[in-house]
Amino acid sequence: MKRVGIICGGSGSSKFATAFSKYADSELDLGFIANVADNYWYHGLYVCPDVDIITHALAEKLDTSKGWGVASDTLTGKRVLSELSQSSEWFTLGDSDAALCLRRTELMKKGWSLSAITEYLRNSLQIRHPIIPATDDPVMTFIKTAVGLMHLQQYWVKYKAEPEATAIEYVGLKKAKPNPSAISYLSNYTIICPANPVTSVMPTISMKLIEKALKKSRVVAISPFVGDKPFSGPAARMISAIGIEPSSFGVAKLYSTFLKLFLVDTKEDSKSVTKIKDLGIECIRTNTTINENSRQSVAMEIMSSL
Repeated sequence: MKRVGIICGGSGSSKFATAFSKYADSELDLGFIANVADNYWYHGLYVCPDVDIITHALAEKLDTSKGWGVASDTLTGKRVLSELSQSSEWFTLGDSDAALCLRRTELMKKGWSLSAITEYLRNSLQIRHPIIPATDDPVMTFIKTAVGLMHLQQYWVKYKAEPEATAIEYVGLKKAKPNPSAISYLSNYTIICPANPVTSVMPTISMKLIEKALKKSRVVAISPFVGDKPFSGPAARMISAIGIEPSSFGVAKLYSTFLKLFLVDTKEDSKSVTKIKDLGIECIRTNTTINENSRQSVAMEIMSSL
């Protein structure tokens, strides 16, 4: 059986993760490796946004209109917190999400690792494939701006990515050890879903043992850009903050030490494709837009490229 590691971020990866899970050949053993560097403590609860987005997506509970949270979730908890604190709650955590985070935090206090908790939740929700936090160690992404250093959640949710980002810091990354299961899944075949390269992918692939595994793997990545326009979110601002061109070419260059095949959208400029190929990376233009009509064909085409 061919073992395939799928590196996931948040909302940008969820449609692809769902499609891969649904249409994977029975001969493929898929493992979804989720970013943990956007994890955040909220009123004493440990929130893991990227882990939870993939969990909700694979459980077919994701609010697809937003790309995060549980569909039809209620916000009673948020409303009561606002009333009690007499201030607006900038971080939205639905009641079902809060219950999941409450259970996670409870198990953490009992000494469970994040990966063990995620596996427990995966089984509770009857999800077919394993969801693997990239590391059990605490890693946090901070954004340096003109108004100060702030956690990624504050930058993106509270301030709507309005302050100019001048640098990115991954606190705890140098000491973090990747999960052995992540290494196992990424050692032969790897798919990198379209996601913010700087905040959703780099914290995972920058761990030395994971980078070493990727260099031996058949790595296929899907571009999160069409030209210089990202599919969604602050990817352009984030990648510019680390001195990389905000484009498909810039992402290919960022992954160039291990990337074997880069899939870009049919709308991608031919000059960009040529520049990517000049990096020594195979590059193919194909449909990378997933919707109800295309997700099976897109997923199967990507998996057939492994």
